[in-house]
Amino acid sequence: MVAGSAAALQSAVLPLIAVAQADESAEEDPFEAKDLAAEVHRATSELCELLSGHDALDVMSMVRQYLVPPDLALWVESSSQVIDSWACGEVVALALLGNGLPERSAPSKATAQIIPVLLQAAARVVHLAVFASMATRADAVTTTALDAGASDVAWQLRSYETTVRGRQYVSIAERINEATLRRPNADVAWRQVLGFDYSDVLAVRGALIDVLGAAQEATFDRIAEAATADAIPDADTLDAVRAVFQNPSVLHLITVDRVVAHTGLSAEAVTGVLDLFSIAPDGRTSLELIEEFVAGRNPMTGKGILKAPGRGYLVLPGAIALDEIRRAAESRIAKDVAWVKYGKGRDSAAEALVADAFQQMVHGRGDMRRQLRYRAASRPGQTVDLSAAANSAGEADSAEADALLVLDGVALCIEVKAGSIRTPSRQGRSTHLRRDLKQTVQSAADQANRLRRLITSHQGLWLEDGSWLDLPEIREVYSIVVTLDDLGPAGLDVEALVRSGVLSQTTLPWIVSVHDVLVIAELLDRPEHFLTYLRRRTNRDAALWVTAVDELDIVMWFIGGGFYFEADPDRLHGDHPGGRPPTAKDRRTYAEQGRTIVGTFTDPLDAWYYHREGSSSAPADRPIRDINEFVQGLIDQMTAHEAPGWWRSSADLDGYSARAQADIARHVAGTLRLSARDGKFHTYASGGTDDSGRWLFIFATGPDSARNIDHLREYLRAKKHLEHADRAMAFFLGTDGAPRLTIWMADPPAPDQELDRLARAMRLVPPDRTPRVIPPHAKPGAARSTRKKRRKR
Repeated sequence: MVAGSAAALQSAVLPLIAVAQADESAEEDPFEAKDLAAEVHRATSELCELLSGHDALDVMSMVRQYLVPPDLALWVESSSQVIDSWACGEVVALALLGNGLPERSAPSKATAQIIPVLLQAAARVVHLAVFASMATRADAVTTTALDAGASDVAWQLRSYETTVRGRQYVSIAERINEATLRRPNADVAWRQVLGFDYSDVLAVRGALIDVLGAAQEATFDRIAEAATADAIPDADTLDAVRAVFQNPSVLHLITVDRVVAHTGLSAEAVTGVLDLFSIAPDGRTSLELIEEFVAGRNPMTGKGILKAPGRGYLVLPGAIALDEIRRAAESRIAKDVAWVKYGKGRDSAAEALVADAFQQMVHGRGDMRRQLRYRAASRPGQTVDLSAAANSAGEADSAEADALLVLDGVALCIEVKAGSIRTPSRQGRSTHLRRDLKQTVQSAADQANRLRRLITSHQGLWLEDGSWLDLPEIREVYSIVVTLDDLGPAGLDVEALVRSGVLSQTTLPWIVSVHDVLVIAELLDRPEHFLTYLRRRTNRDAALWVTAVDELDIVMWFIGGGFYFEADPDRLHGDHPGGRPPTAKDRRTYAEQGRTIVGTFTDPLDAWYYHREGSSSAPADRPIRDINEFVQGLIDQMTAHEAPGWWRSSADLDGYSARAQADIARHVAGTLRLSARDGKFHTYASGGTDDSGRWLFIFATGPDSARNIDHLREYLRAKKHLEHADRAMAFFLGTDGAPRLTIWMADPPAPDQELDRLARAMRLVPPDRTPRVIPPHAKPGAARSTRKKRRKR
């Protein structure tokens, strides 16, 4: 649909609009409307007609009661629809704002009766907003490939901004804000520009919760007491009943004086906070406001409070939302001279938070270098030798990396961008968005790749102080771009980012938000899970073939055993030659995978966070990625002793499918039984290939004599050489299946006549000559001893 022309898009959209119009007459032609503007006008008129005579604040309070469950145990994202979203509530609020937030004036129906129909009409407006964003993409098809790629990202981001609310878990948002907003120079900038600081915002937010919560609790207690009393309800009880069933706005309406009394803050500070996060009638009509919403310029963005002149402030869901505080404040601070100092402090705080999270993922292991200053030939045409033997590296320009984590042959080049995506970009303006993405994503990716290239080319870096950082063991290097802003689908549609020119297709970084990094650090509590996920997330085929709205959906898909794509067999064979050439079947399997749109997988994750944060009464455990018990035992042993190659080998084992892990356990059990029976040395081998290289495992059983250990080491060397493997790990297992020792080899494949002779002497068969199909005369026992092809999960 999104790749079609504007006419084709309209022909596809209009039937959907007709379906959404559940209350339209069956006789009316669903294709009578000729454009989206007419549909917006019709939906707005219906909203205003329904709202006529009703109190605006009571309507919004009842909409809140209708849409927001009192306990999040009653709600799951995967079952939600547009009509269930608070975006519909915002559309109703816009219609009421355009009418000046009217008070009650003899409505024809009870307010509660109109709410379901009202939300159906509002849902049509939300659908129209999504369709309008798609239409802008359809119009961009005839432009250049770069513009079309940027438009793909823009319409997805615009749709995301239109429909998605509550994008951060409360506990994670608190951590981010505490690190980036509660700083001395931040307080100075806030007071100078805004007249209050972050602590004042939290105090007002807490007052809204405490004061209004106490009022609601007292009201419900009054009704409960009257229900159990054998007496005629008094005036206070009748007022409480009316507040719940007729005019619930009194339970959500607050004044500056009540907040001042609760917090002790000045009236000016309280008013400043409330006004920053509220919206009041401003002379625009309902149609004008709703047209802004449909065009992607939602007047309610970041505004969870309605300011009703002469009545007070009506608190709505998302009032002073934690994930909106920074964006709202910084939109004003950015226009002041205080911004430069404020921005530097915020950037440093975000970088420290991210570095801590990555260290958490690897349980504090490895060498984490923060704000690393090194030499890089960054000027155009500059040719400076930056190898370890160089004597002129000091002539190269200095560069800085936000963080470099080095662990067990793996290097993570991490760049953090705290800059915000501007409002026009979030509204779907592709020119603005491409510029913003170049200043954030592209800039960070280039910086990370610059560091990556130096490490890959020279196995080390010249630091700014003139010392050489030797990194000879590094075999895997990853570029990671972490953004303080939530980019939603704009950071996940890598294929569109490549087409738009923001990213190069050669080396793709992992683009992720600070919020999601912190969640992943809590969720993937085993280092091998993180490395497996990182390998797949940066795999060129998976990155270009996956589209999602939320990174955490992909993470949960991975935890559930999914998120695996067969890599391009010709590319893999070209990058890692020496193995069996790809067949027509391999190429067909690769080509038939297709592009994948990832749906909602976060229900278990939501349940865990909501219960932990106190918004759900249903107990929920942390989602855990399954792993075979035997394989987990091997990984735990390697990790506990930090055996050479432990992290990379653990991720290789973790990457096998559940069935493949079970096969390994079954074959190893068989070799253990053989050794127990005959007392001899036996081995079983397995391996595979992906973008990180080709690996080999050998599991050995039998007496751990010096002769057998030496033989295992020679066998590993010869088989690794013959398989052209980038890395190889041998496990010498005890009778209980636990490894007595491990042997790790990670030298790059290279010609070696001595190893050629050794392989021939051991009668090892090259991989390109091993049969793909078991001969008909092969015995079952022989079939079980052959090396199995790796399968993923």
